[in-house]
Amino acid sequence: MKMEAAWIVKGIENVVKANPKRLESLLKDLKKDRELFEEIVISAYVDGLISLSKAAELLEVTRDELVEILKRKGIPLRVLSKEDVVAEAEAIKWF
Repeated sequence: MKMEAAWIVKGIENVVKANPKRLESLLKDLKKDRELFEEIVISAYVDGLISLSKAAELLEVTRDELVEILKRKGIPLRVLSKEDVVAEAEAIKWF
């Protein structure tokens, strides 16, 4: 990321910390650009910030559909950590 844009990310982080309800509005706006939102979610998955199930939930696709999306993009699945296994088990409880 260029240094000129780093202030934007930090500014968003500060606004959301000060007023967490702003995150809902920001997410709503981000979801309008499906491609951008997908890139953000997949990036968070690749970085280990969210589980595969959480990424699928955010993108409103099934886990299997997300696996196919990742395969098409050449993105390997992460090896499941203990946290991922717990998150997957929690996601299954909702079904």
